Amino acid sequence: MKLYALTKSLNSRKVLALIHHLDLPVEIDAMTVEQVQSDAYGAINPNRLAPTLVDGDFVLWESNAIGLYLAEGSAMVPADRRERLDMLRWLLWEGMHYNKALGTIFFESVVRPQLGWGPTNQPLVDDALVQTARLLPVLDAHLATREFMLGDRLSFADFAIASAEPYRDAMPVDFDAYPHVQRFYDTIALLPAWQKALGQPRMAVAA
Repeated sequence: MKLYALTKSLNSRKVLALIHHLDLPVEIDAMTVEQVQSDAYGAINPNRLAPTLVDGDFVLWESNAIGLYLAEGSAMVPADRRERLDMLRWLLWEGMHYNKALGTIFFESVVRPQLGWGPTNQPLVDDALVQTARLLPVLDAHLATREFMLGDRLSFADFAIASAEPYRDAMPVDFDAYPHVQRFYDTIALLPAWQKALGQPRMAVAA
């Protein structure tokens, strides 16, 4: 199997962390933005977005679908039907709402300036900030009574929800107003698989 990924992207990171956590035999092709936009990659994924998984003659895009495919049969996907659908609920919420808003803020506030792709689209950021202010209280309330998204054990949903974690200090979002989200992000940030996905291991800081 081969995963085509942009290693600094939110959607690639969740899948990379899963691969490292499960120690899966997946070849990782770390692409550049230019490669993702190329005709060669467009023949694999016509959306020209990352990541894409190729497993023999099976080609799969959309990060959460890839994660479910790779995690099937492991402890990262619940065996219980209701718990599995609960995870799917949060994966849909993440893709359609939460990280769509954070991804917009991240791209406009961090990626666009770094790549020299012109000025930040402030109206787009402002709208995403409104959405984030609506969504963060939902996540904070959910995490107030549980360590991870599905309770007391790690699942693929945690990697998906936490995908923007490394950039929380670079975005104009007051995450400190949501202590349960911050605690959750701190927990995920110290996982070896998450650090390996970032390529920059971080050490716990003694109190």
